[in-house]
Amino acid sequence: MDDWAAEWLAKQRKMGKKCLEIKYIQGKPYVYHSTSVYDQEAKKPRKVSRYIGRLTQDHGLLEKGSSRPAKKDQSATPPKRPPSVCEYGNAHLLAFELQDLIPVLAEAFPGYWPEIVALLFTRITGNLPLTCVEAAWEKLDNPLDIQPDCSLESLSAALRAIDDSQIGQEMIFEHLCTEEGYLIYDISFSYSLSDNLPFGDREYDADDIALPRANLALFSGRETGLPAMLCPLPDPVEGALALLPLPDDLNPEDAPLIFGRRSIPEEAIEEIINHGYSFLLPLPRDSIHHKTRIHLDDPFTYRKRLIRGGKKKMGDRTLYLFMDEDLRLEERKAILEWHKEGIITEKEAREREKLAGRFLFLSNLDETPQEIYELYRTRDLVERYFDTLRGEIQSDALYLGDQSAVYGHLFVGFLRLYLYCRLLKRIRVAGLEADFSPEDLLRTFSKVMKVSYDGFDQIAGVSEDLRGLEERLGVEILP
Repeated sequence: MDDWAAEWLAKQRKMGKKCLEIKYIQGKPYVYHSTSVYDQEAKKPRKVSRYIGRLTQDHGLLEKGSSRPAKKDQSATPPKRPPSVCEYGNAHLLAFELQDLIPVLAEAFPGYWPEIVALLFTRITGNLPLTCVEAAWEKLDNPLDIQPDCSLESLSAALRAIDDSQIGQEMIFEHLCTEEGYLIYDISFSYSLSDNLPFGDREYDADDIALPRANLALFSGRETGLPAMLCPLPDPVEGALALLPLPDDLNPEDAPLIFGRRSIPEEAIEEIINHGYSFLLPLPRDSIHHKTRIHLDDPFTYRKRLIRGGKKKMGDRTLYLFMDEDLRLEERKAILEWHKEGIITEKEAREREKLAGRFLFLSNLDETPQEIYELYRTRDLVERYFDTLRGEIQSDALYLGDQSAVYGHLFVGFLRLYLYCRLLKRIRVAGLEADFSPEDLLRTFSKVMKVSYDGFDQIAGVSEDLRGLEERLGVEILP
């Protein structure tokens, strides 16, 4: 406790005011009236605290609902019109989630970590061009008390500097890699930038125009679901297995490769197995393996959808087949409409109906169908987030301009995904997954505003529902 705060508390007690307590929240002192009552059910005393107000060194106690000390002259001039209003709740929630990483971030990137934080906080909920970051940052409260330069020139320079600091990136990855098992996702996407910006291998679009292609390996904790490392590769993952930077003492079989929906040659699959990796590969609907007879005798539910699963061993590999009954009905309706409209023939309609609602996977993992299905569904969030990142690269192309800036963009995108997954994990632990997404949570807490005027601050919009939500989430962010 600060000396001046302790002196204020001692003075109040000498004046006969009892049961006062000072709590520090986000480094600021708040005054509470704390007593205890006997809990009949628990058979023990229970502490009860009532919030009184915020304590300041210059103005003393600012009572709840007021931003200035009480005045003897009640006819004093009313306060001036508030010159500034900012979003308090969501900014403090983000700062709370990032508090463990902030010291590492400041040490890894000492010259521009405030700009990285500004990008994380303003882009956490979706695509936001660099041109809008400064305006979005000014809307947020500043619980970390930092002064980032959010101009286009400064943000572009920070993105380029991130790639130049490979040691800094490794410090972040080393801090996050704390698990014994990981999932590795292959992420590949093409984008359009200048022709003098080679990145990974190149592919051609429908007009035979060469586009750079990003090939990435994302490491994510198998137990926590939190991203731990991002590794850019010159080729897709299956062609660059020797370059995957496995953490110390981690065996390849403890880090399954979770592939996206694309064709992988048989020789590449053999190479994956020879390197000792486990893998999970979704097969396209024209795969010959769809002719394999697999009994769907393992039903389960996934997010209130009925899934029927089954598997069949094939040497050192296993085929897993799933039937999503809800999706099957939707697809059959669509196929019927296409046939009526003459878009597809009757023969094509029959063939498509056979595959409606079906998902087929090839793997060398020997798990239950439900475990395999839930394992692959962990890709959903990763794919959605990197689709957003690709859109940002396109919208920021004018301000990136070189390879270093693109790599920096990818690293910041990785940190945003980490922060997003932290929020998602907190929601799941609290049992609120059916009610909130991370976007919903930030939007809800953004209703708590800070109004600043005449040198005083007032927090508005704190309801009992928000206090209850704060308690369920296990965070301390509201005054």
